[in-house]
Amino acid sequence: MQHLSDEQLVVLVLQGQSQAFEILVERYQKQVFALAYRLGGDYDEAKDMAQEAFVRIYQELARFDANRSFFPWMYRVAHNTCVNLLHKRPKESVPLDAVYDLAASDTSTESSPIAHYEQVEINDTINGALQQLPENYRLPLIMKYLEDMSYQEIAEQLELPVSTIETRLFRGRKMLKKALQDVRK
Repeated sequence: MQHLSDEQLVVLVLQGQSQAFEILVERYQKQVFALAYRLGGDYDEAKDMAQEAFVRIYQELARFDANRSFFPWMYRVAHNTCVNLLHKRPKESVPLDAVYDLAASDTSTESSPIAHYEQVEINDTINGALQQLPENYRLPLIMKYLEDMSYQEIAEQLELPVSTIETRLFRGRKMLKKALQDVRK
């Protein structure tokens, strides 16, 4: 069964062959875990979110359109599941290593303990500022700079026009920079 396409495996799952779903899980468990970890920032929580995402994917398989590609559909279900789970938990900081370049100072080339401490402080400041952004700006920033998704991919995942994503990323970066400047004063 390993040689079958995703779409063929979905048909088998819908016919009652659960081992076909196990193959889909094996194929995509790293991607779903990485998505959950990037959105949640906690290893253990990401494992739980990824597991919940696969449960949801399994439950939704009957709604999958076999004329389309499986991965984007699966990724969207996993993404939406993770986002919904995050809404239910208390607010926490989300690590955004890829967004740190939005901060003006960079001490990454230095290796002293002081430089490391300063970088940790900067990272905490960015995470705090990011958490203050409205979700409609924060989520596209995470997807673009952490998940390295294209504007088109973000638009598909959030089911919005690309122009809206461009606007939200522009405004989100601007809001994040202002929040970081306010903290530095």
